[in-house]
Amino acid sequence: MKLLTLRWLTTFLFVSFVIPVFAQFKLTDPIPVDPNVKVGKLPNGLTYYIQKNPKPEKKLELRLVVNTGSVLEDADQRGLAHFMEHMSFNGSKNFPKNELVDYLQKTGVEFGADLNAYTSFDETVYILPIPSDKPETVEKGFTVLEDWAFNNLMDKSEIEKERGVVLEESRLSKGANERMSRKYYPHLFNGSKYAIRLPIGNDTILRTFKPETLNRFYKQWYRPNLMAVVVVGDIDPVAAEKKIKAHFSKFTNPANAKPRPSIIPIAVRTKPEAMVLTDEEATNTVLRVYNYVKPAEKVKTWAAYREQVIEELVTSLINQRLQELTQQENPPFMYGYTGFTSFLRGYDAFVSYAVIGNSPAQNAVDALVAETERARQYGFLASELDRAKAVMLNGAEMAYRERNKSESGELVWRYVSHYLEGEPAPGDENNYLFIKQVLPTITLEEINTTISKMPSNKNAFALITAPAKMKDKLPSSPDLLKEMVAATAKPVKPYEEKAVAQQLIDKEPLAGKITDQSVNQKLGTIDLTLSNGITVTLKPTAYKNDQVLMDAWRWGGFHQFSLADKDNAKYAASIVSQMGVKDLSPTDLKKFLSGKTASVYPYLNNHEEGIEGSSSVKDFETFLQLTYLYFTQPRKDEGLFKSFVTKQKSSVQFLRQNPRAFYQDTLTKIIYQNNPWTEAFPTEETFDKLNLDRSLAIYNHIFSNAYGMHFTFVGNLDTIMAKPLIEKYLGSLPATPKENAYKDNNVRPVKGIVNANIKKGKEPQSIISLVFNGEADYNPKENLVFRALLEAMNIKVTEKLREEMSGIYGGGFHGGISKRPYTNYSITAYIPCGPENVEKLTAALMNLIQTAQNKGIEQKDLDKVKETWKKQYNVNIQSNDFWLSTLSNAWINRDNPEDVLSYVQNVDSLTVEDLQKAARKYFKMDNYVKAVLYPENAQVASDKMQPTKNF
Repeated sequence: MKLLTLRWLTTFLFVSFVIPVFAQFKLTDPIPVDPNVKVGKLPNGLTYYIQKNPKPEKKLELRLVVNTGSVLEDADQRGLAHFMEHMSFNGSKNFPKNELVDYLQKTGVEFGADLNAYTSFDETVYILPIPSDKPETVEKGFTVLEDWAFNNLMDKSEIEKERGVVLEESRLSKGANERMSRKYYPHLFNGSKYAIRLPIGNDTILRTFKPETLNRFYKQWYRPNLMAVVVVGDIDPVAAEKKIKAHFSKFTNPANAKPRPSIIPIAVRTKPEAMVLTDEEATNTVLRVYNYVKPAEKVKTWAAYREQVIEELVTSLINQRLQELTQQENPPFMYGYTGFTSFLRGYDAFVSYAVIGNSPAQNAVDALVAETERARQYGFLASELDRAKAVMLNGAEMAYRERNKSESGELVWRYVSHYLEGEPAPGDENNYLFIKQVLPTITLEEINTTISKMPSNKNAFALITAPAKMKDKLPSSPDLLKEMVAATAKPVKPYEEKAVAQQLIDKEPLAGKITDQSVNQKLGTIDLTLSNGITVTLKPTAYKNDQVLMDAWRWGGFHQFSLADKDNAKYAASIVSQMGVKDLSPTDLKKFLSGKTASVYPYLNNHEEGIEGSSSVKDFETFLQLTYLYFTQPRKDEGLFKSFVTKQKSSVQFLRQNPRAFYQDTLTKIIYQNNPWTEAFPTEETFDKLNLDRSLAIYNHIFSNAYGMHFTFVGNLDTIMAKPLIEKYLGSLPATPKENAYKDNNVRPVKGIVNANIKKGKEPQSIISLVFNGEADYNPKENLVFRALLEAMNIKVTEKLREEMSGIYGGGFHGGISKRPYTNYSITAYIPCGPENVEKLTAALMNLIQTAQNKGIEQKDLDKVKETWKKQYNVNIQSNDFWLSTLSNAWINRDNPEDVLSYVQNVDSLTVEDLQKAARKYFKMDNYVKAVLYPENAQVASDKMQPTKNF
């Protein structure tokens, strides 16, 4: 179980409030469910949770939770729990055939992005977010849940059609990770049923099962006493409860129903075991060590929860040390983790994990084991524990302050977990008050005792998965066991740390002044001009109680430098972020910021440069201090630079062994004719050529002069408090007048028709890409028409290629219009499929395009797009992220920011004639790239009408 304070950590905004009277929690008391939640159970055993929550307004989150998953399948049903999930969208009593998706799209619910479901080993959860502004829509929502639960028609023709879709989903899952996991799962799960009941199932069974076999699973496991309905959102709880009773009380459990096991047995491991697996298509070397797997103890009382707090603190402490190891010049791993974690339903584990990269595996084994042994033998320092407590308390307080601004889409999952896993759901107020009460009682001795009593890895399961080319650097399976034992026996020294910084700014900067100020009443924004030429937009909001977001931007980017300097410029900001500011490394900064909420990230894009970040209100000054330092005092550290290079090289070394990555890389080269300014992915040589001094010089060239930078702040800002701080830390930035412009390096896509077959990979997997590029006229209306066209086309992709042809699981059109460095557009149709279906699916795609050009988009499809967009807009305008993006983009594109206020009217003005005109304009049938991925051994006939290049 993840600790509540960490699982639901969100940034929080300033609001006037009073901390409640300090409550006293008796450790022996049971943990209550949030008092704002109505929990009930119908006579038939169905459980329900209801919480009224107005964030966002006029929206309701519904979940049907079925406490059954693939682990409960019979031998002839492997994959049918997941197949059953699919069938719930393909015909029910009140929504025959595909009417469910069609109806919900008309109400503004997007299939896939909103309407969805998942099946795991132990559960199946149906996800339905719906607008709650109309009573009939809410009623239909509960009807959908009822149909999913009990009214599936199981139409035989729909089952046959859905086979292809599910098999395509299975096809997408295949690859290096899937092949290796099927080998190690029986060992990891120690012979339990989990190893042979993967949710995706067995392809042979999926192709051949009889409808009665699927129906048997449905009738056996879809029953009231294995279900919960969760309702969170803008609804009257009394009305919601009546609807639940009306829709679900009439159903009964089957006679002599097979009991659902509360836990699936996993045998206790009685001896150590190790596996080393490689695959030609793997891209990373990963070490996993499962020190133990044991039945989880139920967290029902505050005493049990206190133990979870201790475990979370221990996990936090040890991982801070591991993070420091990744900062070494030659790190033993790129990323490491050790700690208590959930495993499978009803089981906990103590796990160590490391992404090794190009280092010898023994280095990672030694480092992971050493840190656990160091903590076991010597414990932690009081200063470490103080910081860990500060972080935990800050997180709990953040959640508490945001308790009336939490999103329904977040809250709903708490009650799903409470039902399925028995995870505590006391609510943010109880959680914060308990954390505040209990943290001072947890002693360093308790923490050290907890880690010292950790069982050793004598019965651990150790696993390495790696690229085949790494085989020479890997131990054999028996040798990995020996390395584990040897690592445990090696001597370790106590942990040492240097003094932690007490302040960020040594010398107060000389504040500038606000020289001009204007207010936009319509947008609720304040525009400032500072004495050094920097401009600022403030938008105070109450969407979150303690969150401030920032984006600072101007034209420039790494394209302004020579080709020889391209990579030094491209990675300059990332390198500085790796090294820190002033005399503070990233580790030093993290320690200083313990208990604070402030983060800042400089960036360099193709044609833009800037800095972004977020903070709480109480840490707003710290936030601006960090921003000031990233402009004025970037830190140079040769060791951290080398660490950055080592980790980056490791991350890309085998990337192109992955067929999809190789395909994308090759496609990019085809489209841009190997232009050196474009690359899908960097290479090892990219990082070998980096020069620290040159990258730092480029960074300083850009950020040492902030002239022309425009800052946008959105959040719960007290502008009276914020303005003097902005004058102090932004108004004091060096800013000498200069031209800020992007550079057009004449990067243009290939012209004409290009056909390419790209061969890579073992699995029978293909990808079809149709790429259309060209020049365009940019304006907000044209951009809206363009996006609507692609959305409407995607509705047809789902209808034709997925539902009618059963040829794909997912895929569709995506693209955009760019204003810089020249006004251009790009559209890509991306369709993963089977090699045997490439020709017919390509023909179907072309037919969709030609239909849009010749007959136009159907009005019903445009209406669905409009309704979805308008519903999304009503949610988005209640979000700080939306306003930050909207205001920043308006500044970047020199658009009128007030256009956002007429968005609904602009959407309503779209016509099918607009979209047909756009289809003719943007789908140029004499200018596109068709690239198809095939397996390496595929025999492919070249296009008879066009020359085809093979890669």
